Amino acid sequence: MLTFENKIIMGTVEKLIHGKDYRDEVVNAINVQFLDFSVQFFRDIISAKLNEDDINLDWYKKNFITNENITTDDIAIYSGINKKTITNIYGSAKKEIVLDIAEKNFSYLSDLIDNLGKDDDEKLDIQIKITYNKISVELTLSESLLVINALATKKIAIRGGAWSSIGKKVEKPLMVKLCESCGVPKSSINAEVFRKDGSLDFDREVDFKLYDIHHKEIRCEVKLMGKGNPECADAVIARDSALFVADTLSDQNKAQLTARNVKWLELKNNTRCAIITKFKQILDELNVEHK
Repeated sequence: MLTFENKIIMGTVEKLIHGKDYRDEVVNAINVQFLDFSVQFFRDIISAKLNEDDINLDWYKKNFITNENITTDDIAIYSGINKKTITNIYGSAKKEIVLDIAEKNFSYLSDLIDNLGKDDDEKLDIQIKITYNKISVELTLSESLLVINALATKKIAIRGGAWSSIGKKVEKPLMVKLCESCGVPKSSINAEVFRKDGSLDFDREVDFKLYDIHHKEIRCEVKLMGKGNPECADAVIARDSALFVADTLSDQNKAQLTARNVKWLELKNNTRCAIITKFKQILDELNVEHK
């Protein structure tokens, strides 16, 4: 059974191999994940609010900040900060650090919200009413702003993670799909997860490998990038790649690659027929067997 993430990856590959923009697949994935989180968050809020008699924010802190039954990822989000930001600032996202920063950030936000509008003659008021199975709770201004801030933090975290990871997850399925469409035998394909110098770290040696008719290794690099992205040439040089496949390439990118005798394949705004024809031509030039 396909997972939702696999469906997104397959949908992205199909868009790319037909020369279409893949970004709507990522946007859809972000929205689905965010809405799933939001619905569950609202359910949890109702449960927490109904089971507590506190009229201040202690109920929120007890259930969403100091609750040992939820992950540190979620605790950070509920406090208005994500783990990646904590790592960037403090150099670590160990549990004790996340819990400490989450409590401090919650206290800071609580005080900030509490002081909002105190000096104004006209008081601003926001109330969120959440109803589930005919059971309703109403949130005060402070509670509503905390919830809104948590949701905004979660959306940013999901969006950042989705855009940074989609390229890595699509690289190998895209190359496999291209090879299958051109009848490249499995013996000429290597889609393993490569480690540099056989080490156990996560520095990728190269995205994909092909083998020519003499079983000589052909290193391939894949990037879902916009025009003019300078990492194009850098990636090829660093990994000694002979083939570069990209969503979009600028004229400068193409000139750089051609000058280095690197074969390149641009996907966006090309028909599937044109993409396959170009890829077959590249396979011929690299002496890779195909139908």
